[in-house]
Amino acid sequence: MKKEIIYAFIDASNIIYGARSEGWFIDQKKLFIYLKNKFKISKAFFYYGKDSNDPKKIAFLNKLETFGYILRVKEIKRFGKRMKANCDVDLTMDMLIKIMEYDKAIVLTGDGDFAPLFIYLIKNKKQIVIISSPKRTAKEIRIIAGENHIDFGSLRYFIEFFDHKKGGRP
Repeated sequence: MKKEIIYAFIDASNIIYGARSEGWFIDQKKLFIYLKNKFKISKAFFYYGKDSNDPKKIAFLNKLETFGYILRVKEIKRFGKRMKANCDVDLTMDMLIKIMEYDKAIVLTGDGDFAPLFIYLIKNKKQIVIISSPKRTAKEIRIIAGENHIDFGSLRYFIEFFDHKKGGRP
């Protein structure tokens, strides 16, 4: 029997702000390890808006690569105090362009804009598992995912970041 090939597609802003809105932070290394162990992913694509003027964000991206993520970054655009990177199209394009490479996709987002993409992939015999924060998950995404939806908060125990320098829990 052919080995199932599984890719992860991570809408970083959706999960980062989802965890933050629930009062915790994600340890991206723990997340990568969780996806490897739980789903046996062979690739993890990480979609993120970067600010080339922020050395901390550049260091963050460099660290992500060492964990094994395949980075898909876009420079952020500023609209007054608001910032946006619009990586959704990049995630969509990767899922479509690579459709023949994977059997199953683990997608970390709750963004309703992805509904047509997920419907298309399912119609084309791709298995989709969606991991998202309930507060940041569109109703149509929950309907599409059905039993293949994982509440992001349920992973907190496995992937929460603790700042050991500031006395965070081990």
